[in-house]
Parts: sequence; C-alpha cells; structure tokens
Amino acid sequence: MLHTLSVFSRRIMEHLNQALFLWINASDPTATNLLIGRLLANTLVYLFPLYLVLNWVRADAAGREALLQAILAAIIAMVLSWAIAKVWYHPRPFAIGLGHQYLAHKATASFPSNHLSFIWAICAGLYLHPVRRRAALILGAIGLLVAWARIYLGVHWPLDMIGAFVTAIVAAAISAPARHHVIPRLRRTIEPFYHLVFAWAIRRGWLRA
Repeated sequence: MLHTLSVFSRRIMEHLNQALFLWINASDPTATNLLIGRLLANTLVYLFPLYLVLNWVRADAAGREALLQAILAAIIAMVLSWAIAKVWYHPRPFAIGLGHQYLAHKATASFPSNHLSFIWAICAGLYLHPVRRRAALILGAIGLLVAWARIYLGVHWPLDMIGAFVTAIVAAAISAPARHHVIPRLRRTIEPFYHLVFAWAIRRGWLRA
C-alpha cells in the first residue's frame, strides 16, 4: 500500500513538474526574448563571485566573514549537487523530447540545478550573518531570474530549482558551525596576504585594509 502511494505521489509530482515546465518554456519566442533569456541564464551568475570580490575590498571584518561563509556554503552546495546527480540521474527536458530547447547544453543530470545551487548557497551563507541579510535577499531575488531563464530556454525543470534551493539551505546549515571559530580564523589567515598584495591600493585609500 505504501509503495503504491509512493509511486502515485511521484507520478503526480512529475506530472506537475512537466506541466509547469511547459507553461514557462518558450514556444515561439522573439529574438529579443531569446537574447534576454540567454543573458539571464548565462551571464547573471557571474554577478555573484563579482559581488564577493568587490565587497571584500570594502567590507569590515564582520562583512568579510559573511563573504567567507557564503563561499564555504557554495563549495558545500557544489559537492552536494554533484553527489546527488551521481546518485540519481534525472534527464533534462530536451533529453526526453519535451518542450523547446534554446540554449546549448549537454544531456547531463538536471537535478538539482548547479547554477542555482551555487547562487542560492551564496545567498544562504550570507543570510547567516545579520550584516549581509539584505544583500542575501536581493541576490536571492536575482537568482529567481536565472532560474526562470533556464526553464524558459528549456534546459531545466522547475523541480530542479526547488532542489537547488533545498541544496543551498542544507549547504548553509552544514557551514553554520564554522561561523564562530573557523570563519574568523580563516579571515585572519587571508587578510595578511590581501594586505601584502594590495598594499599600494590600501595606502592610497582605494581599498579598505
């Protein structure tokens, strides 16, 4: 009985996943819509490491520790995402001939989305630190645009994005114990190298010490 219910639940979930995908996936997009979709899907992800770098050079100690927490969470999320894909292969929409594909992509496992696992893990890691919670929410909203675009272009399912969100939360939770001891120690280890490399810019007041 339980096995039957489990199979039935999975079928319902998959049906909803496919129905929502077909609702979002572009069917006859204009060239402008495709350009916007591709920019959102492939370009916005670079905003997140750029945010980490630019904020490091202007942040205080608390801010830098939040950035390191975000990096740690992102690394853990990438490991989790890789492991999940190895254990459970879920084909991408185009691999089963569903919908329309407008973005070149290999037929690798779709669940969870690596892009969004990385993006939302950064956001979740930042959110652990009060000084970066507003930024975490703003960046998380930007991540929604990336998620929408990758479904719109036919390379991901909606369920892949839910999986990425859960993966990010779990990754941040795993990283959380490092917040009070490991992260501050890591910051104190990194800062002397940063001061050495960028001493000239720090002396001129261009970067924060």
